[in-house]
Amino acid sequence: MTDQEKAEDRVGFSAYILLSEAIQFNSSEIEQALLEDYPSLDLRTETGFGMNQDCDTDQFITTPILLGATGADSTIATLIRLPGYGTWDPEQLTPWQRLPFPEVTQAFQYNKSYICVTTGAEAGDEIQAFRAARLCSCVAAIFAKLPVALAVYWESADHFLRPSDVVAMADKAISDEIPIEQWVGLRLQGTKNNGKQLFGGVTNGLKPLKGFEVSLAAAPLDLENAAATLSTTAAMLAAYGHNFNDGDTLGHEGQSREDSMRIRFAPKGTNGSFCDAWVLVHPQSPFDHEEELGVMTSSPPPPGQEVQVRSKTGFFKRLMRGSRDA
Repeated sequence: MTDQEKAEDRVGFSAYILLSEAIQFNSSEIEQALLEDYPSLDLRTETGFGMNQDCDTDQFITTPILLGATGADSTIATLIRLPGYGTWDPEQLTPWQRLPFPEVTQAFQYNKSYICVTTGAEAGDEIQAFRAARLCSCVAAIFAKLPVALAVYWESADHFLRPSDVVAMADKAISDEIPIEQWVGLRLQGTKNNGKQLFGGVTNGLKPLKGFEVSLAAAPLDLENAAATLSTTAAMLAAYGHNFNDGDTLGHEGQSREDSMRIRFAPKGTNGSFCDAWVLVHPQSPFDHEEELGVMTSSPPPPGQEVQVRSKTGFFKRLMRGSRDA
């Protein structure tokens, strides 16, 4: 197996916590705080933790924690600080990086240090991916609770979060829910077609959880509706347990098929894409999905059986409960 194939067999989550000053701690303190703040994590430490390394975020750091821990949540988290990383030019930030935290550039002027938390899991295992993302969120929240925390960069989503939002996302994840707004980002873009304003975009960060992203072909929607369409669809797939077939339609209850969005599957490599994607095509979009993606592989659903935008309440909690009972 090549190094690239090995890398594709893994998914990872990273959170960079930006700090207004350097902090010093022992890795065992972080482990203990994790157990105290999030006791419902399935972590057992009878064999003891590992390195007990003294850390200073003014210095180079690379230390794995939870060594020796057992239990379903014992994926190793690594604390990292590398010279030259963890800094951002406020002039180079994209709109989607600032979307959840528009004032993040103001925090940059006080940023003096950082700590990065990373976790990983095997690709294709939805439960293990969730556990890895949750563990990353919980460890990041330990640091985000500090008064010197300024902002958190959630790497797979490619966006910045307020420290308070990171604490809230860890609390949500610990209750077996997916904090979709924090874990999955949006890249939105406006274009014009025959003088008409169009907006489209793609999710960022859904792939580590589900193995694909969701794309919205440019359509006559305003920015807010384009963002809501993508985030709602991501939640349907990741948090509520919906499944799509190529050729399905996506609409609200009572909406006709002609007025609903067509769902198309685009395999990895389509137009240079780095992963599989579900493409949402608005009925008034100039995007010719049959020309670009070929003939649909499944027949449209019968009238009245379109995929509806409705949640399956408690789906992921039941999924997690089933994994614990197995």
